[in-house]
Amino acid sequence: MIIKVKAFARFREAFGKELGVELDGTATVMDLLTGLCAPHGSHDMIFDESGGIKKYVNILVNGRHIQSLSGIKTELCDGDEVAIFPPVAGG
Repeated sequence: MIIKVKAFARFREAFGKELGVELDGTATVMDLLTGLCAPHGSHDMIFDESGGIKKYVNILVNGRHIQSLSGIKTELCDGDEVAIFPPVAGG
């Protein structure tokens, strides 16, 4: 299956603006992020010391934050769109 990944701000610099990631079989957000970070050496940008996603990293699947889904265990389907971005600040 192909997952469309859009990265913003500092994550865009690491992964590129938009890319298609091919995953085999049943895959989760964790599988996607682990596979995405490995070739870029950017594991520490996304994950904390315990292996969870850092609090300031926002991950959306098809426009819904993964916290409102099943977190990093959220299953992905062919054609899903995953967005990765830091918190939005400003006033």
